[in-house]
Amino acid sequence: MGPNVRLSAEELRLVSDPAWILTKNSIIRKVVELFGELSGEWREMGVVAGRGSEPRISRGEQHKGLPWVMLDYPRVFGKEDVLAVRTMFWWGHYFSITMHLKGTHLRTYLPVILSKRGELERAGFGPGTSEDEWEHEHQPGEWEIADRRFLKVSAKIGFDQWDQAAEILTDKFIVLARILIT
Repeated sequence: MGPNVRLSAEELRLVSDPAWILTKNSIIRKVVELFGELSGEWREMGVVAGRGSEPRISRGEQHKGLPWVMLDYPRVFGKEDVLAVRTMFWWGHYFSITMHLKGTHLRTYLPVILSKRGELERAGFGPGTSEDEWEHEHQPGEWEIADRRFLKVSAKIGFDQWDQAAEILTDKFIVLARILIT
């Protein structure tokens, strides 16, 4: 057996113990259930009608090597036009909630975002800094946002606030919803 396929003592301990993976699976199920509850509550708020009004929950194992769960609501993903609020659980990191705008939606909502900058900042939101539209890591930057081809405004919630996560995420969603219904 080559050295690349040998297990370290820690790897051997983990592969011999099913409890940790069963616990991980239980946590992911709870996050999916949480996002399902949130999507129902948020949908009842009536932020978006018609296209984009159906929430979508996705999950995977490999966002930068770690499990993740996403709730997209509202969600309108076109080649040139995007309007989405993405709530994400990223194992080992945090929950985040991000408004993603591009094209006509960016042109429509940018003035509103700029006028509500203070409210967004007080709620913990900041504009993303990544040049990659599909980078999901929460990395807030400066509010120099007028000339961007897409905009992501996000906030994060640490796992130390797990028991309050539903309420905190809903409060943050409401801040974003106020922009969309303006």
